[in-house]
Amino acid sequence: MAPARVAQAGGGPVFDVVPSGSAGSVSLNQAIRRQLKADRGALRESRRRQSAATTSLVRAQAAVARSADPFPAEDRAGRLQQVLAAEQARATGIRRAIKRLELALRPVSLPADFGSTTVGSYAVTIAERYLDVRYVWGGDTPTAGFDCSGFVQFVYAQLGITLPHYAASQYARTMHVDPARLQPGDLVFFEPRADGPGHVGMYVGNDVFIEAPHTGDVVKFARLSTEAGKLGFVGASRPAV
Repeated sequence: MAPARVAQAGGGPVFDVVPSGSAGSVSLNQAIRRQLKADRGALRESRRRQSAATTSLVRAQAAVARSADPFPAEDRAGRLQQVLAAEQARATGIRRAIKRLELALRPVSLPADFGSTTVGSYAVTIAERYLDVRYVWGGDTPTAGFDCSGFVQFVYAQLGITLPHYAASQYARTMHVDPARLQPGDLVFFEPRADGPGHVGMYVGNDVFIEAPHTGDVVKFARLSTEAGKLGFVGASRPAV
């Protein structure tokens, strides 16, 4: 079935409404399930390493107690404690990744009266599923990672709204709104450039937005007023059905 095209009131852009059962959605779900399986395997291996490190630590601590020269044994015990702490942190990260992937597999359930007045609130709810997903330049899925425009593109695609994968293009193709009248789900743009803004995030409310900021970071909340001061605020827009 071909995707339906929905025209925005007032002569705005036309959006392609992609059915949730499309081949792209199926392929993405398969990739998420593969990643989920791999992460669960990694979590089991991490638990095995924690058990081995704990056993070694107990033995090293016992050696400290009975050693005539306890300092080398204390050094070994200290190193093992560091290994154990690192493995526990790794396991925590894997558990969080598993939770995110499980959330990503949940279908988006929309009410019969779903429309432009509620799309933004649903977009925020979906976006919050992907907190802590790592930033990857050019990324547009939770398994591969997100860049700023890929993140909002992915979220709105689940609501049947197609956006381009480029902040300047998203700003050009969506309806601009007064920043004083921001609503949840509105896109907020930063980093003014000759061809348009270089960064985009999604407004949540109360001066907070959610973004995929830059390499080495993750999807997270940020203060709109703070980032506007640092990056330069360009404007806001509202994707709508």
